[in-house]
Amino acid sequence: MVRLRIWGKNLESKRVIRQRIRRERANLDDARWIRDTERIAVAVIGHPWFVHESELYIYVDYNHEVGTRSIMAEAFRRGMNVWVPRVTGNTMLFCHIQGMEDLKPGAYGILEPTGKEIGDAGKGLMIMPGVAFDEKCHRVGYGKGFYDRYLEGHKALRRMAVGFEFQVFGEVPYEEHDICPEILVTEKRVIEGGIHMQTGLPKDPVMLLSVVNTKLRDVYHTLDELCEDMNVRREDITGKLKEIGYEYDEGRRQFV
Repeated sequence: MVRLRIWGKNLESKRVIRQRIRRERANLDDARWIRDTERIAVAVIGHPWFVHESELYIYVDYNHEVGTRSIMAEAFRRGMNVWVPRVTGNTMLFCHIQGMEDLKPGAYGILEPTGKEIGDAGKGLMIMPGVAFDEKCHRVGYGKGFYDRYLEGHKALRRMAVGFEFQVFGEVPYEEHDICPEILVTEKRVIEGGIHMQTGLPKDPVMLLSVVNTKLRDVYHTLDELCEDMNVRREDITGKLKEIGYEYDEGRRQFV
């Protein structure tokens, strides 16, 4: 019998966690959902795993999960192969789509692919949902085990989860057979193997340039607004990018 690993008297059960997060998501207003979803999307799109990947395995959001449409749109723009899950009974497969028009409502009312080309998941980036996570990247799913079973048979996939900050706990219960994401992205930070970083601000200056310019284009009106929201010093960003020959242009709101 598989034993839960980190039970304690103050640790919420999976059932209680699922109920709590269901209420939180139901109370999430549309404006906040849009804002936080876009912040997460910008961080994902700027992450090296996304930038250098050609195969994307990604869920279609449902019922106030973190939205994935912007990520998918960017993947299509870049010419990536996009694979989306379809559930039949207890089996989940990922099928190729070329656009959102290739989707229709399927199991549980979630949009699913209509095509028949099935991905072999020999390599690629998996972006997975979840009900809750903790700061060591353990994940509480929806209780059906679809992702655990799929990832058990496709271990070459890199695993990235996305979630809102209210879905992150100090600890969540987990089991030996759980297959955890390697990276968790929220609207405020990236957690990689238990290491916290501010969302989307890598140390590498070339990657920093790409991420900051994308955030300035899609999320923030000024560099000062970005710095205040992400609690970073303006001079840290400008100094780092000056090392590779880029200066901030106030009029264009970009580093050029």
